[in-house]
Amino acid sequence: MPVRAGAQLAPVGVPGGTLRVELEGSLATFDRQFRNGERESYGATLSSPALGSDRIPLLADADQRIARIINNPGYRLNLGALTTDALADVGTGFLGLGIGLTNRITIFGRIPLVRSRVQTAAGLNSTGADAGLNPGQAGQQPFFENFDAAIATLNGKLAAGDYNADPSTRALAEATLAEATALRADLFGLLADPITASPVVPTNASTTGTAVLERITSLQTTLASNLSVPGFDAAPQLATAPLGPDGLRQLLTSSLALRTEDTPVSFRGDAEVGAALTLVDRWDRGSRRGGFRTAISGLIRLPTGASERSDRPLDLGTGEGQTDIQLDLVADVGSGLFGARLGGSYVRQLASDVQLRVAAPGTLVGPERLAFVRRDPGDILAINVQPFIRLARTFALQLGLQHWSRKVDQVVYRSPADALPGIDPSIVAEAAANATMFSAGVTYSNPGRLRQGGTGLPVDAGMGYERVIRSGSGTVPNAHRVRGSFRVYFGLW
Repeated sequence: MPVRAGAQLAPVGVPGGTLRVELEGSLATFDRQFRNGERESYGATLSSPALGSDRIPLLADADQRIARIINNPGYRLNLGALTTDALADVGTGFLGLGIGLTNRITIFGRIPLVRSRVQTAAGLNSTGADAGLNPGQAGQQPFFENFDAAIATLNGKLAAGDYNADPSTRALAEATLAEATALRADLFGLLADPITASPVVPTNASTTGTAVLERITSLQTTLASNLSVPGFDAAPQLATAPLGPDGLRQLLTSSLALRTEDTPVSFRGDAEVGAALTLVDRWDRGSRRGGFRTAISGLIRLPTGASERSDRPLDLGTGEGQTDIQLDLVADVGSGLFGARLGGSYVRQLASDVQLRVAAPGTLVGPERLAFVRRDPGDILAINVQPFIRLARTFALQLGLQHWSRKVDQVVYRSPADALPGIDPSIVAEAAANATMFSAGVTYSNPGRLRQGGTGLPVDAGMGYERVIRSGSGTVPNAHRVRGSFRVYFGLW
């Protein structure tokens, strides 16, 4: 996440004996993102030209079984072309308080209320698809009973020596028994095993389904014609039609326990507490002379928000899930009608334990992938410059550029007991990223009685627009944000 840039030329600190009440709101929306510098749909990671185990690892076992059945090592189930569009919006309201202990030292706190929502629209084109929903385990029972009877008969004939008179026939019988046993295991594991049965299987009319049925028919012919084992004439139940959108929804909800409805979440965000030290203040707030001032501040951002929900693809939480320590250095310079705010920030994101589904971005997995991991997010460094031009004594037009960069995350399992066999937890780590943001807005600053000889209620306010204009690496939302703020000051002593 980028560092929050200041939207006004209000001072960082608060005069001694003064209470500052701050109200701020923002609305961010995005339906596109940058990935390694290229702009794409926010739902691109959940799109596929031939949906299968590339996005749903649960189907990998079925791929392997079908590949052995039809003797095609590179086979992969094809559920159709999946195109996913997504629109995210995040509304945030802040309530903040700051108290000037002295003219140079300020303590402050902020608590946000966040509403986030991601709306998705997935289209599944079944042209070229070769798989649909498994008709169910119960319907496969007659076929496997028939298959088992044929295997038992063949095995009994071999044991009784029925083929001993002709060595070639016995060799054929032994090879056929081995083939039938392996075929039966793969078919049962694919279609009917309570643990391994695939939720989707080839359709009857597809090339793959035809190849599966031909393999069974060939075995039946060999048994009846060459080995005197008649009666095996049943066929398994394959899918009757390609998956389609309704079938995909059933697959996601029933087999992977994923939620597909667009349910927003409203909750508090990550609260902040901190202090600011004004180093130099030679700024005249009540005239056009400007001047120079600089301040340093530090804050702790607490994990009081809600993390993204693991059973909703592309979900956004209301908080980051870890404690952050942030340091900011701000300098304002101005003369006459012109000036600028220069700033730099460093955010140390501390490690935390989180529970999530361990899977690479864009893959859909079930709750069997839930695990606790120790995530150490990459630290963030940001610099920004915000030039302004005064339109009147209290109004100014302000522009801004901010560039931020984040290091790569480090992710390990919380403990050996939490580890998922064969799954590297680092696949959930966010890569290093960077982005440049542009902003524009207007500010209002009336020092009122905070200025020597002044009267009236001191007020700072601003309205601005921000957007990400480029990203060179990592995955960064191409967000548009409207932000407004209002600050009012009250004397305490």
